[in-house]
Amino acid sequence: MESMDLVVGDIIVKKIVSNRTNKNRSKQSRLSCEYVLPSHNIKYPDTTVPFLRNLLELHKSGYAIGSVLFAVSRALLGTELSEYKKFDSGLVLDIPEKVKHENDLMGSVYQYLTPKDARLSKGTFYTNASMTENIVSKMDIKNTDVIFDPACGSGNLLFNSKIKRPEQIIGVDFDELAVMCCKVNYYLKFGLNAPSPKIFHDDFFKYILNNNLEVDYVLCNPPFGATIDVSCLLRGDDISTEDSLTYFVEYATPLAKKKAVFILPESVINVKKHTDLRAWILNKSNLLEINSYGANFSGTMFPIITLSLDNNSSKDTFIYDGDIVKKHIITKIPYSYFRPINRKNEILLSKVFKKNKQSLLGSVFGLGIVTGDNKKKVFSDYKKGAEPVITGKDINKYNIKKPTRYIFYDRDNLQQVAPDALYRNKQKIIYKTVSRDMIFALDTTGTLTLNSANFFIPKKDLTISVKCLLALLNSRLYDKLNKILYGENKISRTNLENLPIPDIDIDTQKLLEQFVDAQEYGAIDAVIDDWFGFDTTTL
Repeated sequence: MESMDLVVGDIIVKKIVSNRTNKNRSKQSRLSCEYVLPSHNIKYPDTTVPFLRNLLELHKSGYAIGSVLFAVSRALLGTELSEYKKFDSGLVLDIPEKVKHENDLMGSVYQYLTPKDARLSKGTFYTNASMTENIVSKMDIKNTDVIFDPACGSGNLLFNSKIKRPEQIIGVDFDELAVMCCKVNYYLKFGLNAPSPKIFHDDFFKYILNNNLEVDYVLCNPPFGATIDVSCLLRGDDISTEDSLTYFVEYATPLAKKKAVFILPESVINVKKHTDLRAWILNKSNLLEINSYGANFSGTMFPIITLSLDNNSSKDTFIYDGDIVKKHIITKIPYSYFRPINRKNEILLSKVFKKNKQSLLGSVFGLGIVTGDNKKKVFSDYKKGAEPVITGKDINKYNIKKPTRYIFYDRDNLQQVAPDALYRNKQKIIYKTVSRDMIFALDTTGTLTLNSANFFIPKKDLTISVKCLLALLNSRLYDKLNKILYGENKISRTNLENLPIPDIDIDTQKLLEQFVDAQEYGAIDAVIDDWFGFDTTTL
């Protein structure tokens, strides 16, 4: 993207928020040839999928994406949009009748013909129709309300069922082809005699600086991890993020008189790097509601949420998937993660954090080996010179199964390795990395681990023993605590470092160690529950 210079005194400032996704070159090469069907938005797969695949073959044969989109638009509208005549290559398409009635054919074509690496660079993941309707069903949109989408794409959020009049919508997108798709959908909804649409090919941040904009609602699916130029926004404020979606949330929310609703990756509410955005939401806007939608975009695995904000006096509660959450509780959670904490969980947090005396911060954490190619470098049959390696599947609570995988430990032939001394340490706690459950085991054999089995060596100044710590982390109470605080499908170093660790008395420690040695794990849960003051039956 071309950058923009801002002159401050005698200094020229550049500010580019770069996409840091997919820096691995081999991965980028693969993604540049990967095309993902937008199955999340296709109503008639038997007819539409073959049609889309035919268009992909046309594109691969030499027709530019713009040319294909122009041909689709002409077939849908029965006429040409003169402003996009430059994309006319003479291609004429016959679109099956069912395909014409897809939710968003223009958007689906554009998404499918754009390889995955380009979509990731732009951060474009279009919203499907069913999700849009679910979102707007929760909103009291009047037929006089004006809706603004600062990253409108093909317009799914703008052309929802509650929008009756063309005057109600304003859209902006920096992608000219996305704007073409949006304008075609505008005329499909309102007819060819509708007034010229207020849908603009522009940079959102420049647009709001050049227009005195005030709307009733902001509806936005901002680009995730896109490379954008925000030089024009430099003004000495406290925004220091390197994530593009933060800028969209912080600059679009104040435009809404009633409400701003954003579709975001769940990581925004429970990952450390978005701490500044959560602080801005808590301190400079009013958080109304969070709703979860699971993995809702084709070709992605990350779960999605909607975040609803307004600019009114901040209330002391918000709604998370139907539960009322007190905001002051959020401020006590590490990095202010937004979590669905009901009254019962609030009591649990209060009791556990009341006994918080220390943490795992300062322990030595190690990453399991990243081979770069497990299919070639990890094998199930022993070979001369190979070593066993522990994987996530080998780890149960408290114990490690005999490894069934082997590896040649040639550090120069592996993509990423921890210092050898860490793997060989005679007392390290290994944990299953990809898991919603807390699963920890003590390794005293100095065995290698893969990155599905990360580990740490507890710091020496902890006041509880390694076995006692193992009992705590594997306990039912701390499994529940982890889910309340983080709710992720992985166990991360950052989250572990911020778990509250108590100073347990010596007698209780000895009792826990005895139960660990005797493998009486139910008794461990009972002891820990009682020590924290919980009735075992209520957890």
